[in-house]
Amino acid sequence: MKIAIMEVRKHAAWYLKGLKRNGKVRKQTNHADEAREELVDILFTYTNELEVAGRAY
Repeated sequence: MKIAIMEVRKHAAWYLKGLKRNGKVRKQTNHADEAREELVDILFTYTNELEVAGRAY
């Protein structure tokens, strides 16, 4: 499971590259432990923040 989490973290960082305000979420994903749910929560929270910010403009 640890190898899978490491792979997901690597891919998440790559996909987040170039998106607004990605520094915080990239840092969170890189420090996530072996819990899949933790990574999912981090990414869903980030996408929700982007959606809300997009509606504010």
